[in-house]
Amino acid sequence: MLGLFTVVIAILAGIVAVTALAIIIVRVVRGIRRRKRAALAAGPRRALLAFVADNGEEGSHDLVAIPDDAWRAVEPTALALLGKLRGEAHLGLVSVFLRRGAARAALRDLRSRSRVKRARAAQVLGDLALRQAVPELCRLLTDRHPEVRVVTVRALGRIRDPAAAWRIIASLDRPDPLPSLLATHALAQLGAEAEVTLSAALDHPHARVRVVCLDALGLLGATGSMPRVARVLRDDTVLDVRVAAAVNLGRLGTRAALEPLTLALRSFRPAPLRATAARALGVLGAPSAVPTLAELLDDDEFQVAHEAAHALRRLGRPGIEALIAAVAAERSAGAGAHARPSASDGASVSHAREALALSRVGSGPVGVAA
Repeated sequence: MLGLFTVVIAILAGIVAVTALAIIIVRVVRGIRRRKRAALAAGPRRALLAFVADNGEEGSHDLVAIPDDAWRAVEPTALALLGKLRGEAHLGLVSVFLRRGAARAALRDLRSRSRVKRARAAQVLGDLALRQAVPELCRLLTDRHPEVRVVTVRALGRIRDPAAAWRIIASLDRPDPLPSLLATHALAQLGAEAEVTLSAALDHPHARVRVVCLDALGLLGATGSMPRVARVLRDDTVLDVRVAAAVNLGRLGTRAALEPLTLALRSFRPAPLRATAARALGVLGAPSAVPTLAELLDDDEFQVAHEAAHALRRLGRPGIEALIAAVAAERSAGAGAHARPSASDGASVSHAREALALSRVGSGPVGVAA
């Protein structure tokens, strides 16, 4: 029995020794490869950085002539720069990648069985801003792996081809859709030419799609779509969509948004919508909204009154004066011996005081002590 135990211990010790030796060998081999790659990349990296520093005007032939093994060593650095550069330096580096056949290789890898290769290829094509790749990239918006779809929609945003708008919108109407913020940002990157598509998509049957398109129109500053967004605010049956419409009417910043936002403040409207419309009026920056917002300081809904007070603060001097008047009126009402302010009066003046206090931060007193 003791002999068997000794044999087992010896076998286990041997396994541990072999494992430790294998780990050491793997680490040594990796270290050798790292040093070899660093040595190969040293010269090309200097040439690459000099090319970028020269704004891509000279040195492209030298980069194209770099041997393939040395280019593979420096390629991660080149790809990182490609995603960060703008202007002539970016165009020059794109030219180097194209001449080295990077676009052909990436287009081929879009159909790879490896999701890592597909995602990496999409990122490269996005950094190259290659419009010819848009149809193939749009195909990947239905990829079964969400990480591939995320990289793809980012790539389409960087390419800025408005032809991709419908496909990005369609990708939102899936059981496993793209994240809303990511799709919104990508759609906004497509530029003003995507405005017609985004406006048309406000009739989409899914509320989530309508919200994303409203946010993208707001980020684009698509003032031509203002009447359409105002119609959504008035008629849509989903509260979240109407709230998004109110937010983005404020972002669009046109005087024509004043009337639909004011109508959304009516007392029979849902409180979240009224609060959002009040905030949007502050973002809109129209002094003519001051009387309407001042009346809301007495609103029974806390959030509505709160947003109205801060909207007045954002409207500058006319709004500040309305807040000061609200505080002064409360003081005047409380001056009489038998005057007792109501609960709503106390709430309204507290909102006004809070907004006035914030308005003083970094700007000095405005005329009434809190």
